[in-house]
Amino acid sequence: MTAELQTAGRIVVGTDGSERANKAVDWAAERAQIRGIPLLVLDVIAEVPLPSRTHALKAMASGGDFLEQYNARAEKRLDKVLTQLKEKHPDLDVEGQVVRGNPSAVLAEASRDAFLVVVGARGQGAPMSVKLLGGVSDAVATHSHGPIAVITDESIENPGGPVVVGVDESAAAKGAIDFAFETAHVRKVPLIAINAWDFGAYDAYNADVWEYSIDEITAGLTEMVNKQLADGKAKFPEVPTEVRVVRGRAEVALVDESKKAGLVVVGSRGRGGFAGLLLGSTSKHVLREAHCPVIVTRGEVPTETTI
Repeated sequence: MTAELQTAGRIVVGTDGSERANKAVDWAAERAQIRGIPLLVLDVIAEVPLPSRTHALKAMASGGDFLEQYNARAEKRLDKVLTQLKEKHPDLDVEGQVVRGNPSAVLAEASRDAFLVVVGARGQGAPMSVKLLGGVSDAVATHSHGPIAVITDESIENPGGPVVVGVDESAAAKGAIDFAFETAHVRKVPLIAINAWDFGAYDAYNADVWEYSIDEITAGLTEMVNKQLADGKAKFPEVPTEVRVVRGRAEVALVDESKKAGLVVVGSRGRGGFAGLLLGSTSKHVLREAHCPVIVTRGEVPTETTI
């Protein structure tokens, strides 16, 4: 078990040997293979395991080798994952490490200098308690320092689908736009920029006002989105770009677009949630309900960070 992690410039993915984790590992390996970036697979185990089964408790109390077995199982589990990866991707530069700690804290810390951190997550089928309280993927996405990819159970790989990016006037959105443009360029797919707004009720009592206001609001927001996209269009003029300004909730618009997308990219200003476009529980909704992989970026992203 190696104490010091070498995460700089790598794609880092967490695993616990589950099918959910395997899906995230496979996705990360494919990205690493395409980009020629080293892959680091982490199996994070609790520093102080708290077994609930009686025989395990007895083993610890009697001076048995429970801790050694606990570590050995993690090493064996990781070796299996690495063996499968090398069979699928014989040319892939991949390493694995078993480390002790809190999984979300370890992965979030890895995002400080990693090229990308990838985590698996329970998707639309997750029980309400999980959706409300969150899990490792939510914690990593909330507290990360760099780009995080979340691959849910229901995520469908659609490499030919467009890259969808959420856009508002924040600096966080600018980072997401840069990331999305570079990714669309590498994948050779279109980019769809989404801005959603919902300023009040639309009913029979104010229909006349809304008939005028909606057009005016849409035109103003479209202009704003195009200004945000200007640098990306200039840098990647070959990427077809479409702006969609819709009335409604941002998370609903993004999840709906994810049905045909290859990737959804959203920006976050940090631990407080998504800036402007997505706030609080809305971020969890997108991460859980999207039909394709979701990437959360932090502010401005460095050059050559396409996935």
